[in-house]
Amino acid sequence: MRREIEMPRLSDAVEEGVLVTWFVELGATVREGDRVAEVQVEKVTSEIHAPAAGRIGELLVEPGGVVSQGATIAILETEGEGAQAQAGTAGAGVLASPAARRLARELGVDLTAVAGSGPGGRIVEADVRAASTAAGASTVPAAGRTEPISSMRHAIADRLRAGLASTAQLTLTAEADLTVLAARLDDWSASRDRRASFTEAIVRAVALALREHPRLAARWEGDRLAHPDRIDIGVAVALADGLIVPVVRDADRKDLPTLGREIAELAQRARVGALVPSETEGACFSVTNLGGHRIDAFTPLLNPPQTAILGIGRARLRPAVFDGAIVPRVLTVLSLTFDHQVVDGAPAAAFLEAVVELLEAPDGLTT
Repeated sequence: MRREIEMPRLSDAVEEGVLVTWFVELGATVREGDRVAEVQVEKVTSEIHAPAAGRIGELLVEPGGVVSQGATIAILETEGEGAQAQAGTAGAGVLASPAARRLARELGVDLTAVAGSGPGGRIVEADVRAASTAAGASTVPAAGRTEPISSMRHAIADRLRAGLASTAQLTLTAEADLTVLAARLDDWSASRDRRASFTEAIVRAVALALREHPRLAARWEGDRLAHPDRIDIGVAVALADGLIVPVVRDADRKDLPTLGREIAELAQRARVGALVPSETEGACFSVTNLGGHRIDAFTPLLNPPQTAILGIGRARLRPAVFDGAIVPRVLTVLSLTFDHQVVDGAPAAAFLEAVVELLEAPDGLTT
């Protein structure tokens, strides 16, 4: 009996995902529940498991391939050995190690023309290199090196290109004096089991400002604007090969300790790949912080289909005029990128001013 192994539906926001890697080879015997593949939807990875015991009869998608959610990616033969059917992708029906398959893609080697020297005729990396050399192809580029692009980088690139093509992005910047806030963070930290952060304060300020300036949370949908019924804020987290934006739900209804705890927990789970797609969907606004680096200001790009994103530069002591004297103050630059199709410059500026005012008078963040 032939059983189809399908790409699971992991997100309602997009229709396609990427097959990251196979954990099995053509002809491999698996037990029910064994890992078969790893897939990625919206930069969140998930494992696919065998629905029954059997033998892998077909692998229909190469690693890195784009797959519609619900599409068949492999055939599992659950009764008898069956014939080793050739897959719809060149070389997929050949017995080869995953490393050999990756190298063959990089060097442009046709696996169907390679003789395998591994157990049972399995093609290994050495076989691919030998075939490449015999064909006159260089295994090392003449200058520099090439590097395969990960599925996460592909997803990021596609989203940013789509966002730039469909929006009219404009960035406003404002300097915020965080001197009082820095002192308050020390006070708040003393009564907690973890240190209060600038990020949780800024997320809280953004959420409160969105109450008064809801257009920054709207999104362009065809011939109308869609307004969310809740304020969910995405907080960007840097990963080794890109970034991901987990979402804090109802950020305007949570106090600072709760926000800080949730942001820290989401960031930790994001770094170890433990998020599920629903935790990265539905934000009406995003915050991205480069304050941990020596970056004073930058231009953040929109996270489609959101209308606005706030970038945070590093907070540091700088000379400033305060009460008529030049004194050291903790200053930072906030950069608001927004879609000019949805919001004009003046209301966007008013929103940014509201965020700055909340940060400069931080007692308002605790009410």
